[in-house]
Amino acid sequence: MPLVSDSLRYFLEVARTGSIAEASANLRIAASSISRHIARLEQSTGAPLFDRHPRGMVPTEAGRLLADHARRNLLEEADLLERIRDVDRSGRSLITVSCAEGFAEDFLPVEIARFREHHPAARVHLTVTEPAAATQSVAVGTADLALTFSLAPASGVRVAYSCQEPIVALVPSGHPLGELDGVSLADLQHHPLALMAGGSTLRELVDVCCAAEGLHLEPVLTSNSSTALNALARRTGAVTLTGLLSSRHLVADGFRIVPLTNPELHRRSLQVHTMAQRTLPAPVDAFVRQLVASIEATGLG
Repeated sequence: MPLVSDSLRYFLEVARTGSIAEASANLRIAASSISRHIARLEQSTGAPLFDRHPRGMVPTEAGRLLADHARRNLLEEADLLERIRDVDRSGRSLITVSCAEGFAEDFLPVEIARFREHHPAARVHLTVTEPAAATQSVAVGTADLALTFSLAPASGVRVAYSCQEPIVALVPSGHPLGELDGVSLADLQHHPLALMAGGSTLRELVDVCCAAEGLHLEPVLTSNSSTALNALARRTGAVTLTGLLSSRHLVADGFRIVPLTNPELHRRSLQVHTMAQRTLPAPVDAFVRQLVASIEATGLG
């Protein structure tokens, strides 16, 4: 039997889908029953929870507040049931993590392995996605935490840690730029460039800089995969741009890190996000603390 009321569950599915009919199909509950539960919630709260439009139902401000409350309650219910089951399972626990791709190449696998040395029963589910999607997954409760990049404040999350993470140029060993103390985007016009595709915070800042300075960069490769960009750079001598933390392990793989002098490329934040006002289960909290300590140990903070 669920600990959170059916009314809240039905309400949350309507808020997610924007449709009683779609929520009915997903939950396999009669639409009339869902409508009655929502009516009871509106009567109990004394406020309309949805604006009804021909194209769907949109939560009101009161509805958004209730949706945040319902998501936290569902997560806390899942956490409680997990802890109860752990009594008979020798402390097994699942931690769901969402991250931008650069962290998945080296940093997070190392941290997961290190965490399991001290928490051998822990299981981790890692989803690699775009920075905004990683943050959103925490806000809606599909991930316990996100390691991501941010250019502006996000709603529905608590920033457990934040520090500036500059964008740098990554060049193969022996590249003529590798011996310089710093380069600008204008300097890169004369070299083959492998660049992240649109949708990333890195590309957004690069495009802002180029527009402000009247620069036109013509990458030989654009991709949403940093692995592909690094592979091309290794094989052809192209320059690629990346975050400082994401690139540190590549120094041992024959790359040089060269600082970029454009001030705009230094305003991106590396952040650890958890759901706002949520009390984290002990294993998740322990993993968050480990990540923060490891990032601080790099000197970024």
